[in-house]
Amino acid sequence: MGLTISRLRVPRGFVIPRGFVVRAIIIIIVLLVITQTYITNLKPVPIRPTARYIGTNYDELTQFSPHHDIDSYCNKLPTPRNKRGLVISEKSKADGPLKIFYWKHSGGYSWVDWDWESQTMCPIPMELQEFFDTFRTKVIKKPDLEWITGYAPCYFWKTFDGQVEDRYGSCNSKKSGYLDYTFSTNYTDFPYADIIYMDHPLTLGTDQAPYYDSQLLPPKLSHQKWVLRFSDDSLAGYPYIALPAFLHRFDLTMGSPPSMMDIPDPSYPITVDRALELANTKPSFAFNKKTDHLISIVTSECWPWNKRNVLIDHLVKNAGAHSYGNCNKNKEVPKELNKDDLPRPYVKQKLMTKYPFGLAAEHSNCIGYVTEKIYDVLASGAIPVYFGASDIADFVPEGSYINVKDFKDHDELVAHMKTVDRAPFYKWKEIVKKDPSKFCKSCFPAPAESAWCAIMDNVQYV
Repeated sequence: MGLTISRLRVPRGFVIPRGFVVRAIIIIIVLLVITQTYITNLKPVPIRPTARYIGTNYDELTQFSPHHDIDSYCNKLPTPRNKRGLVISEKSKADGPLKIFYWKHSGGYSWVDWDWESQTMCPIPMELQEFFDTFRTKVIKKPDLEWITGYAPCYFWKTFDGQVEDRYGSCNSKKSGYLDYTFSTNYTDFPYADIIYMDHPLTLGTDQAPYYDSQLLPPKLSHQKWVLRFSDDSLAGYPYIALPAFLHRFDLTMGSPPSMMDIPDPSYPITVDRALELANTKPSFAFNKKTDHLISIVTSECWPWNKRNVLIDHLVKNAGAHSYGNCNKNKEVPKELNKDDLPRPYVKQKLMTKYPFGLAAEHSNCIGYVTEKIYDVLASGAIPVYFGASDIADFVPEGSYINVKDFKDHDELVAHMKTVDRAPFYKWKEIVKKDPSKFCKSCFPAPAESAWCAIMDNVQYV
């Protein structure tokens, strides 16, 4: 026997329609769920009601996640620490060359056929067994793939550098005179290396504090010194690089952002010869010539961490921009330039010569992240319209570009482009021709022949 509710009668003859009660109950349950979810999300950290919290944790990891507001985070860099060198105490200069092991894991592993690569295995030292076990589980996500203890795919030995054998070199260091070194990518030699050089540590990121997975780093042996180089990528994609907790793992850092590193080295270094070449480039568009197409855009990557796509869309609609790249494309590359054997920078610069302005927009607004884009525009003879790093003034000549951030909105920017006198944007050229050092404050490379010599410059035997 079931219970059927057709109508509920209440005093004074009021009748509740069929289904009203059921719908009301559903609505109340939904409201309770929404309210509970909202209240839960208001609590950044779950708090145990019975726990006593003694003192306050002011560490940045408890204040906000670097993934929360990437634009603010990558412009709030840690205070530079005192520069440290590589103090070598386990051996002397007379003991022979220092051994550098090149530890490089740059990503892209999802495209690798690991079943195939696992058919050719190389021996690993026991110190690295935990790393390779973790790597198999967390990065390539194939815990069932069989790698016999003591072995890993030879892929790691050969992928980033085809030569497994040691390379020998020598540098005239500032502190210790001529120093010899060997450079290796042979994982078998890892325990015997004096210096571990990490370039492109790009597989470490996590969404939980401390925002990098230390199990994907090698063990730090007592006699080894660690060197980090980070210069080709933006902190927007790898925010953990800027965390003091991560940087303090290394004995020496080099790269970009320059203000954060022991050895500053820009993302796109400019040589004296390159500065003079740009200074001698003639304006590409006559100053008194009018055009309905003010600016060219050649952008291939359309998933930036900033609002570059919004800017491109506005320039196309309001400044007659011709976009040759993948983002909001409205113009085809001419046939004479659309050839595989032509270098991309050459094609890009040739396209830009037909316009008074060229867009140089980075995919993030992180401090110190200045790539080839603005230099490509300068090389074309056009005036760069720049969108990106807040410290761009340290990387290009004064008065050589228009900064999008100087305008309250994009309409004001376009109005300025239409009316501005373009001649003053080229005054820097005569200054730089006389003194190339005036080209920039921070765009010249570190004063060393190579990364290895930059390392040797900081070696000190005790």
